[in-house]
Amino acid sequence: MSSAPTLSIVIVNWNTRDLLLKVLGQLFDSPRLAMEVVVIDNQSSDDSVAAAKKAFPTARVLPQPKNGGFAYGVNRGLEAATGKWILLFNTDAELDWEQLESFINAAEAEAATGIFGPRITDEHGVTQRSTWQRHLPRHYLLNALFLERLHEAPQREDKGDVDCVSGCVFLLHRDVLKDSGGFDERFFMYFEEADFCERVREHGHVVRFLPEASFLHVGGLSAAQSAKKTFVAFRGSTLLYHVQWHGRMWTEYIRLCLVLGHVLRFVIWCALWLAGKRGRVSLYAAALAHLLNPFYVGQLARRERQVPPL
Repeated sequence: MSSAPTLSIVIVNWNTRDLLLKVLGQLFDSPRLAMEVVVIDNQSSDDSVAAAKKAFPTARVLPQPKNGGFAYGVNRGLEAATGKWILLFNTDAELDWEQLESFINAAEAEAATGIFGPRITDEHGVTQRSTWQRHLPRHYLLNALFLERLHEAPQREDKGDVDCVSGCVFLLHRDVLKDSGGFDERFFMYFEEADFCERVREHGHVVRFLPEASFLHVGGLSAAQSAKKTFVAFRGSTLLYHVQWHGRMWTEYIRLCLVLGHVLRFVIWCALWLAGKRGRVSLYAAALAHLLNPFYVGQLARRERQVPPL
């Protein structure tokens, strides 16, 4: 029986067949590390499973009985992974083995265990948001009034500890899972990595930015398949995160800030629509339908954590 691989690469897929085949091709093109590849398919309808199994028979392609969201898919991948290091890799990111080796070596050189994030770039080589500051309640009124720049921290350029790293390429040491468990499956999409990073830091591990390595990320292609659902899900996950980490009172305040911001933007987009310019009227209307519910935060607060032990 072969020994456990150094690296487990977990890919969660939902209806991105061509991107999945592309990234698997990059992974199996002259691999330089002892690795396993685990593909979790969240009930795709585009023949992703059959195509991946046929083209890459050594990949472990695990179709799921439902689309339980990104956190659900990640947890199924974490349960299946056996490597010392586990890399969560989106299908809309591109893998370069030289960069991946550099990333693993940089993480291995760190004395602490935890979560590590690389620099993320777009197709033009421009650095995307690779790290995030903690989401604080006081920021939301500024956001509502179009004053985000008054609190947004600049993108970090040097190595160091951060509040959260981008979830599109996300490296963690197996020991982290023993303390923190997996992702919280209440988050269907968005904020699951922010919540996970909070719990990892709570248990004494680090969340660290390692800019020595960089990966290209096209971004959001799975989510783009259902814009309205994605738009509403982001707001729901925002409130769920704050209920968990800042309590119900602050989250009610955030909900009201979101309502204010969405009403202002809804009015602006309606004016643009009347002027003949298509916009986001239906998106803001759908989000307001949820945010105006005075019981929304209470309903979220009653949902218990869904974090499997690993």
